[in-house]
Amino acid sequence: MSGREQAADRPRLRQLDADTVAVEWEGPHGRDGVLVEGHCPHRGALLRHAHVNAAATRLVCPLHHSAFDLTDQGAQIAGPACRALRVRPLPR
Repeated sequence: MSGREQAADRPRLRQLDADTVAVEWEGPHGRDGVLVEGHCPHRGALLRHAHVNAAATRLVCPLHHSAFDLTDQGAQIAGPACRALRVRPLPR
């Protein structure tokens, strides 16, 4: 696999505006993704710098490592206690 193919398979984070980040990954039926709020609900870290585990559909905050399930309405699954992450479908 070439470096270009590997980069295409990696999850991608795109800052759409101050309040919204698009999270996109390669799913079983092609490109998939969601829109999330731009800041972590725990301490406000910029989620455009988050880590995305596409296999587990989780987003992990870069500041305190709060993890959120991108397929379960943004439920927090790890990290310091906070509310769920606002997640909505990616417009097609």
